Amino acid sequence: MKKMKKFLAIALAGVMMLSATACGSGESSNETTGDSAKKETITFGTNAEFPPFEFVTSEGTIGEFDGIDMAIAKQIGEDMGKEAVINNMEFDSLLLALDNGQVDAVIAGMTVTDERKEAYDFSTPYYTATQVMIVKEDSDIKTAADMKDKKIVVIQGYTGETCVQDMGYSYEAFKKGTEAVLELVNGKCDVVVIDSATAEKFVGDNEGLKIVEDSSAFEAEEYAIAVKKGNSELLNQINSSIQKMLDNGTVSELSAKYLDMDTDDASSSDAE
Repeated sequence: MKKMKKFLAIALAGVMMLSATACGSGESSNETTGDSAKKETITFGTNAEFPPFEFVTSEGTIGEFDGIDMAIAKQIGEDMGKEAVINNMEFDSLLLALDNGQVDAVIAGMTVTDERKEAYDFSTPYYTATQVMIVKEDSDIKTAADMKDKKIVVIQGYTGETCVQDMGYSYEAFKKGTEAVLELVNGKCDVVVIDSATAEKFVGDNEGLKIVEDSSAFEAEEYAIAVKKGNSELLNQINSSIQKMLDNGTVSELSAKYLDMDTDDASSSDAE
């Protein structure tokens, strides 16, 4: 847990400093979005396979959905005088759902990248993370360069996949973090490249695993909420709520709560 708190401190410090960006079918509500100012709900798209940010549990913050992002989404809804509704789908479908009006915003541990910023507007970042490697305790992998010629697993659509692509390494992508880590636990791969906070949860929940960091290979990345390009009214409302949560310590409290939480309940949902 000491190492987890170290990650937390680094992450929160990075958010406040707005540090650098990264290296390089639906469930719940079927409601479509319209004029958000007239609606009584705000619909967030997410991929509830990414603890501690979003996962499915028996009693969540918003229905069956829980995690740091879900608590942030609920607070944003309350600040807007609306009910926060979650539309859970595959990560690769989230921005398309935003384009099609299925959701008002996307909150899913989504990294802000230059490519995404060309097509969407992003809120004030609320969390800073980095990519790390999960390996077996007896692994000889000590740096990202050591992954060459190893069997690498990533989460489809997440930053880890982009990083491994940029390194020119072969890999296998899974849609769920639990599936990726299970490959490692069962000895079917050598390493999983994944976000730091999520790595902490998986290593804490699975004996025989450890985290390997390589800051020279993986840069900091910022999580933020995506909205349609030009939707300044909604973006301003979201930013106002996020800034308040950063200033009053709510984000820090949520991060500490969910990073320390036993996610065994979440694992039953195949959450990441």
